[in-house]
Amino acid sequence: MAQQVSLEILEPRARLDNPKREGLFAPRLTDLNGKTIALMGINIPVFRSSSEPFFEVVERRLRERWPKVNILRMNSFGTPIDPPEKALEVAAKCDAWLEGVKDSHTQGRHDAGVCMERAGRPGVSICVDVLRRAKEAGQDLYGMPRVRLVTVPSTDYNAAKDNPALMEKVVDGCIDDIIEGLLKPLTEEEKRSFDLTVDESPKTFTGVSYSEAYEKFMEYCMDGHLGDGLALAPPTKEAVDWMLTGTTYPRDRVIGLVEPKRGVATVEKIAIASVMAGAKPEWLPVIIAIMDVLTDPGFNQFHIVNEILPAIFLSGPIVKELGINNKVGYLAPGTRANSAIGRAVLMCMITIGWRDMTVYASPGGAGRPAAYANIFVAENQEDSPWESWAEQNGFGPEESVVTACEFLGDYGGPAEIMGYPDFDAKLAALTRMFSRKGGAFSSGLPPFAGGVRHMLVMHPTLARQLADRGFTKQSLIQYLYDRNVLDYDRMTEEEREKLREELRLENLLGQTSMRPEDVKPGLHREPFSRPEHLMVFVAGSGSGQTQLYFTSTGSTAGIAEGVHGQKPWMTKPVRGAALTKYGR
Repeated sequence: MAQQVSLEILEPRARLDNPKREGLFAPRLTDLNGKTIALMGINIPVFRSSSEPFFEVVERRLRERWPKVNILRMNSFGTPIDPPEKALEVAAKCDAWLEGVKDSHTQGRHDAGVCMERAGRPGVSICVDVLRRAKEAGQDLYGMPRVRLVTVPSTDYNAAKDNPALMEKVVDGCIDDIIEGLLKPLTEEEKRSFDLTVDESPKTFTGVSYSEAYEKFMEYCMDGHLGDGLALAPPTKEAVDWMLTGTTYPRDRVIGLVEPKRGVATVEKIAIASVMAGAKPEWLPVIIAIMDVLTDPGFNQFHIVNEILPAIFLSGPIVKELGINNKVGYLAPGTRANSAIGRAVLMCMITIGWRDMTVYASPGGAGRPAAYANIFVAENQEDSPWESWAEQNGFGPEESVVTACEFLGDYGGPAEIMGYPDFDAKLAALTRMFSRKGGAFSSGLPPFAGGVRHMLVMHPTLARQLADRGFTKQSLIQYLYDRNVLDYDRMTEEEREKLREELRLENLLGQTSMRPEDVKPGLHREPFSRPEHLMVFVAGSGSGQTQLYFTSTGSTAGIAEGVHGQKPWMTKPVRGAALTKYGR
């Protein structure tokens, strides 16, 4: 008999802070005549989602079967603007509800269906078929995974939004399931409450060769949604113990809770994720610091782990000590430290936060390749003419810090390869990034403009030239603001008329939502709401390019659940390093 090879690992998945899951309890209806049914459509203009055509047909079909049914039409809820308590208000007006149609990957913090069931009203949620698992995951996140759910064909539904005849076919294909969901009595399984637990004991995989045992380990990870799709390093006890030599923190120290399911991030669990990502012990304190930032109660962590990437910035002498790439291709593959640190953060989200990467994708569902290692930028202080980001935030020259914010997109700015005729042309190009046509203009991102954050990552040559002209980071920010703010009271009449003429032409070409008549007393549109909301960070090479990263709902803005008062950025020092001079 061939000798078996065994591979034993420490369990990557973390226990949940709150494992309790509730069953349904509200009795289903027996008849709809005389009953009030709330049709809660998802009609959020910023996401271009509208359920009105679907529910118009649903209302007709219900009235055809139950002429005395009462229909209440309203929008669904679940955004940060609508607290879960709104369900009590709706429940007081209806006997049952239908909610949907969810047709995008956007995850809400509160599932409307769960809120209504908890308020004692039975109902059915509706989504497109390709989002069934995402909707079920949302229900589970909010603690009631068995809320009744009906799906419609995704392509058919979206194609029918502006075609009433097609929408009738879509509704006719699911109306019986919807009615059954309203009327069918609850099963014992639907009523059962339980705890969502994890077996944290070590796992062993055996095979006739290491390759076979390793493949079983990979299958365990992928079947359990514990990976990102790439090869994983097995977190054996020896490997995890080695990883833990990089920190002075005890292995059971709790760093925070990781969304979406709020798993408990201990130092050991972070070390396990770091092993799987291919990290080294020296890098563990940086990874822990990043997780300390992301799990801070004042950080809008839910947003980044559901649909948006974090942008992570590392400043201080530990950058050079660890050999982290902050020059040519600082976001590109090729440098192990950069890739493994960024990937370890993702693995923490997956293994500790129970983030299923096949469910929590980006808006629209295409996914983002950068998620493999996130947006991880290390400061090039060596070539910067200004104080470091760490020093700017009040830390000493031997301290290193991590800052994070959510990331929606980026814009390319001045690059040395562009061959500007002189510095003034380069400065003008930089300034245009914040103009009303530059795409970064905060008032172009309603209703979240108060949360807009801009992260200007400047290549060293431009930074040096600006410093040679007398610019500090602070005076540069003020310059960019002053050149781009649209303030009626600051403008001369000649400037006002010039802007009106530009807008007339742009309106003809469909290039702007501003109108000439908007140029009147009271006009005040800003490139960024506060100087502190623009980060200036030096990274890349002297022959590089300046990049502007942005988000419309900054991770520390008031719109973030649990955030009380806005903070410009979430920044934490690197601490607990055992193998490096810096970060101790």
